[in-house]
Amino acid sequence: MSKTWQVIRFEVIRSLKKPSFWLAALLVPILLGFYIFIAALSGYNAGEAIEAGVDTADMTLGVFDEAKYLAIKTFVNTKEEKQELKDYPSKEAGISDVKNDKIDIFYYLPAKFAEEHTVEIYVKPDTVSVFNDYANPIRSLLSATALSEVSPANLAVITNSVGYNTTTFSADDNHEVDASEAISKIAIPAIGLAMFYILIVVLGNRLTAAMVEEKENRISELILTSIKPINLIVGKIVSLMILGIIQLLVLIIPLIITYIVALRYDAIPFNISLTFDATLIAEYLILLLVSYFLFTSLCVVIGTMSSSAKDANSFMSVIIILTILPIFFIGSFAAHDIQPFTYFLTYFPPSAPLALMLRGLFGTLPTWELLLGIADVTICGILFSRLATYIFCHNAIATSSKINLKQLLGRPRKTWKN
Repeated sequence: MSKTWQVIRFEVIRSLKKPSFWLAALLVPILLGFYIFIAALSGYNAGEAIEAGVDTADMTLGVFDEAKYLAIKTFVNTKEEKQELKDYPSKEAGISDVKNDKIDIFYYLPAKFAEEHTVEIYVKPDTVSVFNDYANPIRSLLSATALSEVSPANLAVITNSVGYNTTTFSADDNHEVDASEAISKIAIPAIGLAMFYILIVVLGNRLTAAMVEEKENRISELILTSIKPINLIVGKIVSLMILGIIQLLVLIIPLIITYIVALRYDAIPFNISLTFDATLIAEYLILLLVSYFLFTSLCVVIGTMSSSAKDANSFMSVIIILTILPIFFIGSFAAHDIQPFTYFLTYFPPSAPLALMLRGLFGTLPTWELLLGIADVTICGILFSRLATYIFCHNAIATSSKINLKQLLGRPRKTWKN
């Protein structure tokens, strides 16, 4: 164990002394926050622009209501001014004025509007675009006309303004489950899911590079003369996990401080008091740690098999895809009727961590399955770390870019004990 701790201490201290480690650790939260801010702002502006449609405040509008449906022909535009539609005697007259640039938009309600529910719009814009929506004014007039003839109760139903008060009882002791308790239960799996996703996406390539660089620099030949492979592999795995957790804390601590400050100054838009179950937190914390152990072990296996960083990156992409596979089938995890394929992803080693967290997020993971999943992930992580040791024993000084799996896996099992 002393040799293992030496490897751990050496790897951690060496990485912490590198400016690049702290630069990457600090840049990740900054870039992530900047990306989220820009994406949210762009999405909000785009959504607002599409929803608002074309601003008709400075346009001349006309209408021919052949169906005699409209009771109101005046609406309030974006300048908070009343705007009236010019009444036309025929459809042809309105279209002619649009073509001759006398009006900007012409609306026509056909005689069979009550049966067909269709309004014709005629425009002549300077630039034709499929994203332009000219229907807002006539939509407002139609809504105002319809609402003037609807009772308050029917209006609430039509506009989806009816309030619904739902009381949910717990399956354990029949107590009432409030919103804060329900949100607290899904918050813990959601936080664990986000942490694990950050670890595998942000830190995945560094895990394989840690093993490959020593083989490329021929350092592994010297290491094997002074330390057993099992000590080196375990030390590598543990040190990589520690460094990953340090970078994760650098990302999370500012978010926690921001949340506490926002909570103190009542800057949070909703008033929900979250109460976390210590047992549930401990279970998902253990799941997060063993999941990262499994992922790190897989990365180290790839690093020991590969003779160059290029080969390692190719294999690493496969591991990433297998790990995030449950995200592509998220619908099956949201369903309460669990399918066999969902169970397969829950216990299949690369995808098990994400699958367990997704099922916990959607409330389809009982406690006994969570504990079984933790045991499955832990055992698989240990087996992969042993496999990494086995491969490292016979591939530490390999210089060929070709990986002979038959030669590696066909050796006697006693070699695993080295």
